[in-house]
Amino acid sequence: MSAEDDWCEGPEEEDPLTLSPQVEEVLFSLDTPADVMSAVSSVMVEMREALELGVLPPSGRPLPGLPGACVSAMPRGLGLVEFHETATEKGERGFYLARVIRIDDYPAEF
Repeated sequence: MSAEDDWCEGPEEEDPLTLSPQVEEVLFSLDTPADVMSAVSSVMVEMREALELGVLPPSGRPLPGLPGACVSAMPRGLGLVEFHETATEKGERGFYLARVIRIDDYPAEF
């Protein structure tokens, strides 16, 4: 892979956001609608900004019964992103994006 093909700045192990296989599938699948991909990306930007400030993302809400687990609402009411507070290899604060819960996956229940 050439430097032009590398869209990420810096080594991957320094990224404070870790994506689960399910989240990677949503982001990198050709079947994912553009609005969902955009919404997940927006939540990720919000998470990076929150990490810089040392707070939870503004839309983040704790999940009862799961210490360190939270959900953030995706823009335009497209669903939720479940995430967990973690630490990077260097011991810095980070988030593990566990899963994307799309509204169209559960149309009868929303």
